[in-house]
Amino acid sequence: MKFSALLIFLMSFQVFSQNWIDIASISLKSSPYNKLDNSKDQINFSSTSINLKIPVVIKNDNAIILGIEHQANSISSNQDRFTPLYFQSSMLQMGYLQNWNKKHKSLFMTMTRLNSGYQNVNSEQLQIAGLFLSTSKRSQNFNWKYGMYFNTEFSGSMFVPLFGFNWKINDHWRLKTVLPINLELSYQHQKGLRSGLFFEGINASYRISNKHGVSNEYIDKADNNINLFSEINLGKKIWLHGKIGHSILRKYKVYSNNEKIKSKIGPINIGDNRPETLPLFNNGLSFEIRMLYRIPT
Repeated sequence: MKFSALLIFLMSFQVFSQNWIDIASISLKSSPYNKLDNSKDQINFSSTSINLKIPVVIKNDNAIILGIEHQANSISSNQDRFTPLYFQSSMLQMGYLQNWNKKHKSLFMTMTRLNSGYQNVNSEQLQIAGLFLSTSKRSQNFNWKYGMYFNTEFSGSMFVPLFGFNWKINDHWRLKTVLPINLELSYQHQKGLRSGLFFEGINASYRISNKHGVSNEYIDKADNNINLFSEINLGKKIWLHGKIGHSILRKYKVYSNNEKIKSKIGPINIGDNRPETLPLFNNGLSFEIRMLYRIPT
């Protein structure tokens, strides 16, 4: 089963999750020494990203949210015959947070992404996405979430119905989720320290260029991970967040630009007649470290 989402939205959802928002972050992620079937090749994946959000509070505690993100990815091997792959993503976010009353609020957001190898950049490397996410407060310790995400992936249009909740079980334990994107069970040890279990489902696509700079293929990425995480406040609103986990049902596959599906609804592909191709590497361990600038909301 392939869960569809973008890592950047995991950051966006924190507006609704607890009483904070992460204004800026920089992260390093690595999945080293992966195997491909019975091959002796060691395939390494690495990703670096930087994210910035600017919330502008206006009348009645409504807010305009502006954001930018850049992500650089690479897939390499210990074998010289393997040609390294480099692909990037730059995103511009524009959103509006509407507080309808004390119990209901909604986030409307548009996102424009340039996902490519940054050679011969053109409009075919752009993706347009939209997000609607509403929160309904049931009590001081529980609220519901529901909405929809849409994106013009290179494999075809993707629609993801969203549903979840945020439950403060007691002063230490909290369970929150936005399915099928994420699920987090966390334990608050003290004010500046928490840890827990985190699932994230990431689906994205990137144009890749050949040695002549021509983008005639794309990577279809499905990377689902179960992680243990911990984060600690270093002072002055700076947090250090670390994760270690293992992927499940991970697939990084390369297709030509004309090999598409009709559409995707959540984890279900509709009209997927693309040829069977081998993944670039199999499941493996992953590590991530992230530095955050976090403010209370």
